[in-house]
Amino acid sequence: MTEFVSPEKVWPVPDLHWHIVVCGGELLTSEDGFLFSRNPVHSLTSATHYLGNWAGRPCAVHLLAQKTPIAGHSWRGLRSFLGVVSEAEFALAGRALQVANWDLDHRFCGRCGGETDYHPRDRARVCHRCEFTVYPRISPCVIMLVTRGDECLLARHTYHRHGLYTALAGFMEPGESAEQALAREVKEEVGLDVGGLRYVGSQSWPFPGQLMIGFHAEVRAGELRLEEEEIAEARWFHRNDIPEAIPVGETLSGRLIRIFMHGR
Repeated sequence: MTEFVSPEKVWPVPDLHWHIVVCGGELLTSEDGFLFSRNPVHSLTSATHYLGNWAGRPCAVHLLAQKTPIAGHSWRGLRSFLGVVSEAEFALAGRALQVANWDLDHRFCGRCGGETDYHPRDRARVCHRCEFTVYPRISPCVIMLVTRGDECLLARHTYHRHGLYTALAGFMEPGESAEQALAREVKEEVGLDVGGLRYVGSQSWPFPGQLMIGFHAEVRAGELRLEEEEIAEARWFHRNDIPEAIPVGETLSGRLIRIFMHGR
């Protein structure tokens, strides 16, 4: 796997070897992917942000103010790369879009309305009128596979247009630990009490800027009672009879399910 190293500082931007171009929440791509050895839209770039080193060479994202047709290229959303590129490449593309979103969303201060400027060292925008500083925001979420012996609970969410069976998930509330958020979300969404939590892993989920924290959790008590606004269906599946319509293995939800399937 190619190594991606985050930068210790973001200014000044070093001499670049790799280039990513984004506009309107999409990435510019060619038949070789979204990474370019030269900036194909140099004259159109409105801002550039150093992302770190990719394969040992400096990499940056370039923002376009307006989406423009480029001969031999197309614009693609980040989700289209799930399961197509490596986890490292997906993380790099996600980082590029999150930095672009932060830049676009905070050009004016949310406290006083003043215009912001870049911090001289950090990845931040500063309002010189009221000194408010805005860093890229990350929203922590918990995602959990609820288990009952050799069975796991998979749900279809009302907002998921593909109808996948997946793990339960939810955002952490202010003042909550990940464990408290997990217990609350399971209770709210399916009416079950859980314990025996086992941390599995975490994943940056740039839709638009989340950190998913994954667990396995055992049922302790309760009967299934669905929150119908969010959960269209929830069923118990034996580890040997998991449906095909589950998230790809590159996602944390897919990893939680596959680890359970294989008894690890």
